[in-house]
Amino acid sequence: MPHLTEMQWTRLRALLDEQDARIRRQLENLGASNTDGPQEGPLDEADLADQEMAGQTSGIMLNHYREELAKVEAARERMAQGQYGVCMDCGKPIPFLRLQAQPVAKRCLACQASRERRLA
Repeated sequence: MPHLTEMQWTRLRALLDEQDARIRRQLENLGASNTDGPQEGPLDEADLADQEMAGQTSGIMLNHYREELAKVEAARERMAQGQYGVCMDCGKPIPFLRLQAQPVAKRCLACQASRERRLA
């Protein structure tokens, strides 16, 4: 990462740490909301539908947060391997401002935009 200063490097590590902590809090909160216990009294069809919808939503959110956490861990791995901040497509340095805005970025803005156009 020769294109990043030590201060930028420190800032990016801190941003990844903050993102990691935020995601873990969300996962913890999601787990707590799933263990509120059974509802007392008989359940009608609307209550059952609400519970099923809540369970599906929780599952979707759980997967989302796990994916986000995996991205943070992958960014840390790239840091450890000296590959962080280098675009995986073109090999050019990813600008600090992009990394600051998106610390888990694997591609420069041009390559990311090109990828999104191809996938759209």
